[in-house]
Amino acid sequence: MTILVTGGSKGLGYKIVENLSKNKNNYIYTTYNKTYPKYFEKFKNVELLKVDFSKNDFMNRMKVISHIDVLINNYHSGYIFKHIHKYKGIEILNSFKINTMPVMEISNYFIKYMKKNKNGIVISILTDLTKSDPSLGLGVYTAEKCYIETVAKHWKKELGAFGIKIVNISPKMLNTDFNSQIDARYLNRIKKTGGYSKINNIIKLICNIIEMPKRYCGQNISI
Repeated sequence: MTILVTGGSKGLGYKIVENLSKNKNNYIYTTYNKTYPKYFEKFKNVELLKVDFSKNDFMNRMKVISHIDVLINNYHSGYIFKHIHKYKGIEILNSFKINTMPVMEISNYFIKYMKKNKNGIVISILTDLTKSDPSLGLGVYTAEKCYIETVAKHWKKELGAFGIKIVNISPKMLNTDFNSQIDARYLNRIKKTGGYSKINNIIKLICNIIEMPKRYCGQNISI
């Protein structure tokens, strides 16, 4: 099975790649941006693509992949912990361009090939924040994930006849470096209330989705 995991060089993405690589029948593509992660050299069935999603030509790097069976939309450049009323319009536009449009372009590009094969799985990592009370400082991030959630509903409706399964996963906050820009007081409150999702549980869910996609198709799963 050929799998593309965007943003797989660290954090949750790395754990996804590490786990999926244990199955030697899988061949996995993943992306990194700046420094080549040498620790990936231990994986014999993983290929790294250097991709800068802030560049207009980032899709040229993705097109070296001839086909995939599974797409896992994991990439996001990171939080900017800032009240949404303090954003300038250009800041919101730039964040959307860097974080949301790549999900759309990559997904739509590979969905074309999935349609021809009448098979494929698209898994998007969203956030539990789309289902809970708004968290101060995370408005733009949450809005971007809400956008992908809505798009996924249309993918499901449009692509079901082609055998393509669409699944969203909405974890709570993750205890990774991804949170480095978030106010420490906010993270401490989450820690005290048990608000972190366990990465191993997310990995298990992804493996189950890949093995039994029909069971999970169309769902947005909180975990």
